[in-house]
Amino acid sequence: MSVLVKRLPNNYSQIVVTTYSTLVALVVLTPFVLPSLHKIDVSQLSHPTIWGGLLYLGIVSTAIAFLLWNRGLQVLNASSGGLFFFFQPVIGALLGWLVLGEKIGVTFWVGSTLITIGVLIVIKEKQD
Repeated sequence: MSVLVKRLPNNYSQIVVTTYSTLVALVVLTPFVLPSLHKIDVSQLSHPTIWGGLLYLGIVSTAIAFLLWNRGLQVLNASSGGLFFFFQPVIGALLGWLVLGEKIGVTFWVGSTLITIGVLIVIKEKQD
């Protein structure tokens, strides 16, 4: 998707691009979700926490994140922008620690270090 978004002319609004890509994903993925709908406990859907979580996932984690990602790809080339993709688990774990009080162990730091080294190697090779 990142490569296709980069090929779009700059005069396309990122909101339009994000909306269309979300609608395409909805149409393509819905048939895979339908067989599992019977497993949902409908009585829990009235709980405000469930709706808050759904709204957060739909608006913040999906719509705004895709909007910012597509905007970043418009500014950078796809290969440079793609490097930031590898920092998602690091940022997610740090936010979990900061917001939710989750514990960060040695494996997090080892993984984060390996990700950073990998990205730095790619950046170094691009400069040469």
